[in-house]
Amino acid sequence: MGNLTEKELTALEDLLSLEELNVKKYNMLIQHTQDQQLKSNLQNIANVHQQHFNKLFNNLR
Repeated sequence: MGNLTEKELTALEDLLSLEELNVKKYNMLIQHTQDQQLKSNLQNIANVHQQHFNKLFNNLR
């Protein structure tokens, strides 16, 4: 990937922070629920946010 502008880098960092926060939130919710179906759904959502984070992070390399 080419060089990022300061504005693009800031936006990417903001998105990384949001995705990281989403992963943490969903993992916390998983720990506090007993319903297995809900846990499974929350885990799927957390996984999607983790994938988003990973893709964004790879753009920094």
